[in-house]
Amino acid sequence: MQQQDVLITGGAGFIGSRVVRELSNTSANITAVDTCFTGNQTLIPETVRFEQIDIRDEAFNDLISDINPDAIIHLAALHYIPYCNEYPEEAFEVNVMGTRNLLSAARELSTLETMIFASSAAVYPPREEPNSETSDTGPTDIYGQTKLIGEDLMELFAAQTDTTTAVGRLFNVYGPNETNEHLIPAILQQVRAGKREIDLGNLTPKRDFIHVSDATTALMTLLKHADDGYNTYNIGTGNEYSVREVVEKTSNALGEEITIRQDDERVRESDRPHLQADISRMRSTFGWEPRVEFVEGLSELLQQDDEVLVT
Repeated sequence: MQQQDVLITGGAGFIGSRVVRELSNTSANITAVDTCFTGNQTLIPETVRFEQIDIRDEAFNDLISDINPDAIIHLAALHYIPYCNEYPEEAFEVNVMGTRNLLSAARELSTLETMIFASSAAVYPPREEPNSETSDTGPTDIYGQTKLIGEDLMELFAAQTDTTTAVGRLFNVYGPNETNEHLIPAILQQVRAGKREIDLGNLTPKRDFIHVSDATTALMTLLKHADDGYNTYNIGTGNEYSVREVVEKTSNALGEEITIRQDDERVRESDRPHLQADISRMRSTFGWEPRVEFVEGLSELLQQDDEVLVT
């Protein structure tokens, strides 16, 4: 990779910090931005410039102008769906108006070549078959709605500026340093505490779980090789597992039997039954493949402490 000035929003978060660390091994000059609302600055290498700024603030616009980056990877968002549903105005402000503010500042840049936007599989409606990038969208929650608006803003930005703009629709990312109370952290937290009967909510929904290292390589691939214009890409594995199957896989990784007790307080009334990726576009366009097998990824997590780790 040629030396680039790269700005990463959400750079202290679960996925963003991993992208920052991968890019820090290249010749890129990196600036990571995060409010640390859920992110953690300790995940940022000391060699990387870090700014604790909200993407909605005027100071963020000044920072973009000062850096004049060649590429932007926009990961900053409120993305825990129960939180977004509870605070929809805040989710809209951060995810939509924050993105709009970033793009407004980016339009003034003289050197910007590439824009990468982290969207979500939440833009798809419930369906039994795998979702392709040409499938109809139809989000069923506030988070998915904000991400779909973000995609529209990105498409308009690409058309108006002729900037190479790639959208990565991330499916269910898991791995070390996850900052929200999603399914796998909830399971691992209880298992690490010594429980072998664990409390969970909905047990039948199926999801496409992708390891954070594979999600990172996908985003890095888009940064290096994205086609000109505006394009969307699914970032998943093409496989889906139910909550029960995730527990079975965790049991296999642990080598001990785990049983489930359904906790009514954890049950989500509107949890979709399926969410699976068709990743043929990433495969055919870039030759990208996910590499971490699910049980292998769970085994690595089980071997780690329940603390923030840099791996």
